Amino acid sequence: MEPPNYPGKLFRHNARMAAAGVRVRLGGRPKLRKQARAAMKTLGGGLGYAALIEPQWIETTQVTFGIRDFPSSINGYKIAHLSDLHYNIAAGKNFLHRVVKKTNSLDPDMVALTGDFIGSDPRKLDRCMAVLSDLRAPDGCWVVRGNHDHRATVDHMRAACREAGFHFIENTHRIVRPSRRHNHHDAFIERDDDTAFTIAGVGDLWEGDCRPGVALQGSDPNLPTVMLSHNPHMLELLLPHQRVDLVLSGHTHGGQVRPMGRHFRVLCDGSTKYVSGIVESNKTRVYISRGVGTSAFRLRWNCRPEIALIQLHRTEDSPGVIPPHSGSGAG
Repeated sequence: MEPPNYPGKLFRHNARMAAAGVRVRLGGRPKLRKQARAAMKTLGGGLGYAALIEPQWIETTQVTFGIRDFPSSINGYKIAHLSDLHYNIAAGKNFLHRVVKKTNSLDPDMVALTGDFIGSDPRKLDRCMAVLSDLRAPDGCWVVRGNHDHRATVDHMRAACREAGFHFIENTHRIVRPSRRHNHHDAFIERDDDTAFTIAGVGDLWEGDCRPGVALQGSDPNLPTVMLSHNPHMLELLLPHQRVDLVLSGHTHGGQVRPMGRHFRVLCDGSTKYVSGIVESNKTRVYISRGVGTSAFRLRWNCRPEIALIQLHRTEDSPGVIPPHSGSGAG
């Protein structure tokens, strides 16, 4: 039989011939055929786990940061950090309800939401925010946009945040005066009026206007500062004189698929440095969330969706960090 003489048919012809060759080789080798079946079952099971189980298996990660001059009256201040929800079929209403319930159970003082609430459809922003509006924290929920959120207008985002009761901080900062404080018995009592820290936020590095200098303009350098930035590469824009004690970011999804604990650069913005967890630089430190949802590539392997609980403590020495502690839970 003469092979076809144009590319489409030639490709299909070669594929059929290759498949027939494999069938012939396996047909006469029962042991090899059995091994091939086992390999296919393993592959199928692995894909099923990565598509159906791990993306729904929420993990809580607890990390404690020491911050210079942090008010001792609020030692143990808790920030629940959520990022990259990507409201879609895989991470829809029921899944987000579980995320909200689990976050509220941590009893945070504040919730930080570092962008990518949607995937490609801006109409889903309001639905996502409607579910997230059930988040509860005495010092509020604070929001910056991610690159995917720019499919919606900034006015749409402001309106959605306002409807949900959230604080939208893009290239600006606010002073937080905590509603409660911890004593050494971890009980809550009324705060002092002079207990405060700064919360700042920047626009997205890819699609937005990322201006940390503008965000910090007029901020008090004597106050501890926590900055929200969707993209962790924003650290490269910080100047040495700008006080930022901690940055909370997302964007990379931790790589999403990490066989043997190794990430693919193409799945985390081509980065080898800013992937997930704690990254320290000579300017500050960043905690990079693995995110809650998934991208269009709706698989997770060895990289579970994450709710990060950040605890802040006063330190008299150089800022430090206690290694993360993971609390699995069924989620």
